[in-house]
Amino acid sequence: MAIENRVCEHPWNKQAFVDSFDNAAIDIQLILLDEKIAGYLLSLRSVEFVDVLNICIDSKFQRQGLARQLLNKLVASRQSDTVSAILLEVRKSNIIALNFYLKYGFQLIDTRKKYYSNLEDAKILRLQI
Repeated sequence: MAIENRVCEHPWNKQAFVDSFDNAAIDIQLILLDEKIAGYLLSLRSVEFVDVLNICIDSKFQRQGLARQLLNKLVASRQSDTVSAILLEVRKSNIIALNFYLKYGFQLIDTRKKYYSNLEDAKILRLQI
């Protein structure tokens, strides 16, 4: 949670992480550097798609390709499944993340109005795999 609290303007709370750890349908990927967590990705599997719930890279390690590594691993792990797409939501104001996902190959498919607790819109993105 320390990374989440340092990096995210609207971090997940402890209970959100606990609930994720207890859910067998949620996959957790970690990136370790010097035996410390540098980043993570939590995703929820369903039959037809994977929903990225949270992806976070410690600020000390950002812009080094770690988020791309996490997404590459997620895509590779799901290509043999029945999964045809990866979905995620990102805050409309999170321009850096939006640009990263679009550059990665995600496509903007919709907007969820007033999705977040502060009533900010969420952009819904999809990556066909």
